[in-house]
Amino acid sequence: MSALSLFPHAPDDVVAQLGAEPVALPRQADVVVIGGGIMGAASAYYLAGAGLSTILIERDKVSSQQSGRNWGFVRTQYRDPLELPLAIEALRIWPELEQELGQPIGWRRTGCIFVAETDAELQSFAHWQDVTRDIAVDARMLSRPQLASLMPSLRGQAPGALHTPSDGQAEPALATTAFARAAMRRGVRVLDDCGALAIEVSGGRVSGVVTEHGLIRCGTVVCAAGLQSHRLLAPLGLVLPQQGVRSTVSLTAPLPSLSDACFCGFGIGLRQRADGSCIIAADSSSDIDLSLDSFRASRFFLPELLRYRSGFAFRLGRPLLDDLHERLSVPKRERPVARRRPRIPANEARAARTGESVRQLFAGADGIEIVKSWAGQIDVMPDALPVLDSPAEIAGLIVATGFSGHGFGLGPAVGRHVASLASGDAPAAILAPLRFDRFARGTYSRPHASL
Repeated sequence: MSALSLFPHAPDDVVAQLGAEPVALPRQADVVVIGGGIMGAASAYYLAGAGLSTILIERDKVSSQQSGRNWGFVRTQYRDPLELPLAIEALRIWPELEQELGQPIGWRRTGCIFVAETDAELQSFAHWQDVTRDIAVDARMLSRPQLASLMPSLRGQAPGALHTPSDGQAEPALATTAFARAAMRRGVRVLDDCGALAIEVSGGRVSGVVTEHGLIRCGTVVCAAGLQSHRLLAPLGLVLPQQGVRSTVSLTAPLPSLSDACFCGFGIGLRQRADGSCIIAADSSSDIDLSLDSFRASRFFLPELLRYRSGFAFRLGRPLLDDLHERLSVPKRERPVARRRPRIPANEARAARTGESVRQLFAGADGIEIVKSWAGQIDVMPDALPVLDSPAEIAGLIVATGFSGHGFGLGPAVGRHVASLASGDAPAAILAPLRFDRFARGTYSRPHASL
């Protein structure tokens, strides 16, 4: 059965396909990459291409966490102007990746469309286009009649939309595992079920990674560990104001054509796959599972939580109990691997509401059937921009994390920049807004859009 048919689908079905035989722990490499999401897998691939011996370690399975659980949009549209150059660079890479990596990744150039529900929202889209028109040259505003012509299945009355025909989509877990497999063919050792406990530093320089199975010596470490990044960096004196939100996503059975383009509007996000099934989710609406850890770095996040409070639902339950148990019974050093492959429950009520919204919004979706729902933990930063930097405090350390729910499409470009930094090149100018120290220096800005 085709990988783009209804089954298999992420998070779990595709992950099982990677399946490597158990291997002995390597003792040394030029670079150790922590994290088997798309950032880590792409970094490993390009690092090996730069001639650096590389080991990729993942505490669970490659693509098992947020890189296998996201929407699959590959967009430049309506990104923060500070992040946009990186997104444009990545979009140039995606069309050639399937041939380069030698595996299907589901890439299709379908475009992206953001439909405005109000005149104020339409004005926000128009302002973004005006600010970015020199670089986002393919983005265009659509009037109400133009939108109706492009999307005849749309029932909602909208004043217009923002449309970027050159954007696209890919299958998240397929793309991530394709990078990992291609990295392995270049000689990268990919170690599943091998969590990082600590980054070892000697004389102000990276000297290795302590894993749950032993020490791997190296001169460079790439921390692409998603929501675990702050735990690994804190012992080095590097404070990363990073938090997590839970996002629920659903897969539908195949439907008639609803939207060729990746769609956002009227509170939902939708990506229709090649077989007609749809990935659907509530747009800018997430759950915050309260725990003691929720209050870490709260001063950075509180203003935006208040600003976008309607987009968050605070939940009190099992995560708090898990956090208390971990703090009382698990040594601090072991906490990065304490909850391997945690079950992240979907918000079934939110999933049902999203399905109903799709039914009401699109002609042809009356018979919508949700096949399954899942959730992922999105690691967010106060300004909703990632960190992609080599902090001056620790030589040989590269941080690639905090992608705030819109990192999937950036993956190939991030991997290339990581390889460049590891090779000793100066950071590219487009990385300046993504510096690690912007929070300590107070030079970060408010998020471009809701967290």
